[in-house]
Amino acid sequence: MRLITLCLLFGTLNIFSQTVKVSDFSMDHNRALVMAMKSYYDTIVLDRRPEPWVFAPLKIWEAKNKVLILESGVEVRAKKNAFKKTSNSLWQFILCENIQILGNGATFSMNKEEYIEGEWRHGISLRACKDVEIRDITIRDSGGDGIYLAGWNQKGTFSENITIDGIQSINNKRQGISIISARNVKISNSLFAETKGTLPSAGLDIEPDHPEDVISQIEITDCIFRDNDHAGIMLGLGKLDENSHPISIVIRNSILRNNHVPTHPRSAAEVIIGANRESPVKGNVLFDKCVFEDSKWGIFYSRKRSDAFTVTFTDCIGRNICKDGSWPPVYLEVPEYHKKTGPLGGFVFKNLYLEYDTKLPFMIVRGSKMGTLENLADIQGDVTIAAPDHDYFNYINYNPEKNRNVKVKFTKKVN
Repeated sequence: MRLITLCLLFGTLNIFSQTVKVSDFSMDHNRALVMAMKSYYDTIVLDRRPEPWVFAPLKIWEAKNKVLILESGVEVRAKKNAFKKTSNSLWQFILCENIQILGNGATFSMNKEEYIEGEWRHGISLRACKDVEIRDITIRDSGGDGIYLAGWNQKGTFSENITIDGIQSINNKRQGISIISARNVKISNSLFAETKGTLPSAGLDIEPDHPEDVISQIEITDCIFRDNDHAGIMLGLGKLDENSHPISIVIRNSILRNNHVPTHPRSAAEVIIGANRESPVKGNVLFDKCVFEDSKWGIFYSRKRSDAFTVTFTDCIGRNICKDGSWPPVYLEVPEYHKKTGPLGGFVFKNLYLEYDTKLPFMIVRGSKMGTLENLADIQGDVTIAAPDHDYFNYINYNPEKNRNVKVKFTKKVN
């Protein structure tokens, strides 16, 4: 009987021992968290302290099956003068699987003013990780991206099954969030704002490094992209080609507001869409029920060929846009000025509503004096416009008689 009682007691103690506080491991904060993530405990608590947790660059390798809970009120800070290498991230997870990071409103902050050189001192970096959740954290003042998603060590690797929810990514140097190579990513209920410091300075940048990288099943829902020095969303897909895995991206129920400052050296728009100019990747991008508002510029700028991925805008609204009077809602530019590289286009507008006060056309199409724009192709849909009277299309150095499958129905709304 006593033996049975002891066994039951041991089993009960073992169950309760699966949760541990990081502060139980070491006085050194980096060492404590690494030891906790390597331990047999499945639930790790980063406990609230009178002072912030201060980390030098942290790398977590091959951790599996962990829940990391940050207690309410926790502050995580980058140690001053400790991020000497431009590749140092605050927290970097490499080849990790089945990890939950539950922030409970915790704040991660770095020392952006220190990071004069480089653009890769990210807040949280996931490299070839799988089944990871990050929730309810503010990440600010990094020397790179608030969050960075990519593969690791060789071309074609990627992070997979990533959930990002309730993130506020503010005042980071390069991007609010970058996706380099990833599959099945869900980003929701998050804010990406006030990015500034180095190019591109976008809220979200989806920009693979190699043709072997993967951009698949990316879904952004109920997010806000505002007050970034460049675009709210940048799709820099020029490194992918026709042999790459087709892309699939959905941006749904999201707001893009007041992005791109006039002093930024790149083209002005709330969204920038780029593709390989000679051999573009296939696939689909969908903006569904998104709002573009309070912008000096238009909805998007692109030099994408029509035989690349298709971009569709469904039930989207642009209001109080084009305030600068220089950029229309849609600006398309010839893919190459000095050689013919195929047609320009590949856009669908389903029930797009636009409202602006400046006398601008719906779309400007800029060709080349050298005649390298073969044609404008595959642009369809229906658009309602509440704006001063003007031609719907303005063609520069291009003859619209060469248009192919360009069928947009316009409805004029009188205020």
